[in-house]
Formats: sequence, structure tokens, C-alpha cells
Amino acid sequence: MKGLKWVVLLIVGLMLAVAPSGSAFAADIKLTYGAAEAINHTFSKADLAWIEYIHKETNGRVQVTPYWGGTLLSRRENTQELIKGVADLGYISPRTGYDLMLGSLSFPFGVGDWKVVARIYDEIRQQFPKMEDEWSKLKIMARSVSSNYQLMSTKPVRSAADFNGLIVKATGSFVDVVKALGGDGIYLPMGETYVGLQKGTIDACFAPLSTITAFKFNEVAKYITIVDLTSSVRPTRAMNLDSYNRLPNDIKAIFDKSVEFWSYQDNQWRDADDIEGLELAKKTGCEIITLPKAELAKIYEVADVAVRKEAANLDKKGLPGTQLYDAVRALVDKYTK
Repeated sequence: MKGLKWVVLLIVGLMLAVAPSGSAFAADIKLTYGAAEAINHTFSKADLAWIEYIHKETNGRVQVTPYWGGTLLSRRENTQELIKGVADLGYISPRTGYDLMLGSLSFPFGVGDWKVVARIYDEIRQQFPKMEDEWSKLKIMARSVSSNYQLMSTKPVRSAADFNGLIVKATGSFVDVVKALGGDGIYLPMGETYVGLQKGTIDACFAPLSTITAFKFNEVAKYITIVDLTSSVRPTRAMNLDSYNRLPNDIKAIFDKSVEFWSYQDNQWRDADDIEGLELAKKTGCEIITLPKAELAKIYEVADVAVRKEAANLDKKGLPGTQLYDAVRALVDKYTK
């Protein structure tokens, strides 16, 4: 019997030695993560990398169980659900509230490199603490640079003057940009854009290059003009405050450190999607048009007027809209010229 006892102890010891650091067997802190997308989505790849990172860095003390496809947090109400504690962590995409973030999304237009946009907003958050104050009910775990909007069209656009007479699917201040250039900027759901381009009810759309892969715009819009109308940095992953505050201090430190990792992973995957879309467009015969600097400058002059109106709307709400806009534009000039 004694021999059997030692054999059992030896087996248990070996199991402990080879148990993976992120396994449920080793974990003493269990958390849930909710996402609207499926497990194979680009955003989810960044989430899985972060989950693995946390398991490794905590030596398996933390186990994060993901729930994909809106099974735990919904697509529309995820931010409020996370604040209420429906999940411990989650992907967030608020459509209302958070006025300073939502009202300043178009501020850094004209920057083609997501790393530059991220650098600008790292500095901006230091200058404008109100940007962080909006998120006081959550622990922000990742910030993402939204993909630039390019012009996909059925007619070549080689100058600012070529916008004249174009009907363009656009959003936000970019509607005003199109109108100021002599075109007609209209709102249209992304799901209806392909048919609009196919039937000629619209001539072009502003959209990220990733939509070429997702929506096959390369089949109906054979010209892509690079304009880099930017939607800036916003929080995309967050943690319920109570869940965060319950963590031991050493684990909190690891979570704090992981913000940079998660942000970088998500931004890399978003950029990879745009690169894939651009390559698909090239392979299928789309013409990629790079505008002369003088023509881009004409578009950006018009964009400046339109975006300043958004900044002024923030001013009316008692927020530093124009001050924030001027600071962003100064950093854009600093890092792109």
C-alpha cells in the first residue's frame, strides 16, 4: 500500500509540473470576457493573444473565459452592460454618451500611419484629462486606432475637382466635406453600399480598405483614391471596475501593464486587414490613386472647416473641443511634416 501511495503522489506531482500555466487547474482567479464578434474575427485574434498573455504573466493564476458572438455582452449596449457587471471584461463600442471621444473622432485626418495616430493621442490624453474622465466608470484595457477611410469609386478621382457631381456614401463631418467639394454626401448603411455602387445610385463611398475583403467593393468600384480621412483613437476593451478592484495588487499591476500589449495587438490586426484589402484590390485590377500633395491639401482645407464645426459643437457642451482640435492638428503637423 505504501508503494501505491508513493506512485499516486508521484503521478500528481508530474501532473502539477506539466500543467499549462493558463489552465483552469492552476487558476485561482476566474474572469469572463464578452465580445460581439465571432472567435475567428480579427478583433478576437487580439483578444486571444491578450488572454494567453495574462495566463502566462500571472503564472496561471488568472483564467479568462471568452464568450463570443454577443452571447454575454450585446453589440449595442455592451458598455452599459459592462458597467453593470454582466461580464468582467469586454469589447466596448458606445454609440451615445462619451461626447468628447465621439465628437473628436475625425480630428487627426491626413495621417496614414496608425502608429503616429497612437503616438499623438498618447500625448493628447496627458494634455486633456477630461478625455479619461469620461471613462471613470470603467477600467480601460485597450485603445484602438480606427482604420482610415479611403475613397472607393466607379469613376477615377485624381483631384479635388473630380468630387464635383459625385454622389458619395459618407458619415459625420465627411458628408460636409463632399458637399463643399461640389459633390453630394449621403448617409447609407454599409450593407447597402455594394448594391448602390453596382446600380449607380452612388458613385463612391468613404470606407476602410478592410471593407474590400469584407464587402467585395473591388467588384463594383475599380478606383481607390487614398485620402486618409481618419477616425481616431478610442477605447475598445474595458473591465468592470469592481472586478478590477477585487484583483490582488500584483495582478492589477500585470493588468495595467497589459493595456499597451492589448492595444498593440488590436492595432496590428486592424492594419493587417487594411493591407489585405488593398492587396485584393490590386490583384483584381483596381487602380490605386495617390493624389498630388497640392490636391490633398485642397481636400484637407475643406476638411478643416467641416471638423472645426464638430469641435465648436463640443465647445457648446462645455467641453474643450476647439482647444483639443488645435492640439491634435499641431501634433499632426509635428509628426507628419
